[in-house]
Amino acid sequence: MNHVLLTASETAELRATLNDSIGPCSQGRLDPRRVGLFQIILYAFSHNLVAALSLCLWGGAYLTAYSFLQQIDPLDVDIVFYLELDQLIELIERPLFRHLHLRMLECDSDPSNEG
Repeated sequence: MNHVLLTASETAELRATLNDSIGPCSQGRLDPRRVGLFQIILYAFSHNLVAALSLCLWGGAYLTAYSFLQQIDPLDVDIVFYLELDQLIELIERPLFRHLHLRMLECDSDPSNEG
């Protein structure tokens, strides 16, 4: 489902709404509707770690993505997880995640903030 959300042309409007809904572009002026939508979709994606990570990266919730990464148990990692992670890395390398590439080049004034 996350692959459809991030790649299908039918979901472009939803992607635009979710883009940085939590993160850097919305600092100080979070739209409660966008945040609520992000939380609902994150709840739906939380059964799959890679799907939740991709949504967090798209929405600018980098600290949330970090907390998900901290929950990985090395004994629970299997080949399916690696394949899904490989697909996520391929998506991140595409121009679709250009905003994330640019965000990684910026300096944070307060790295403890979400986004």
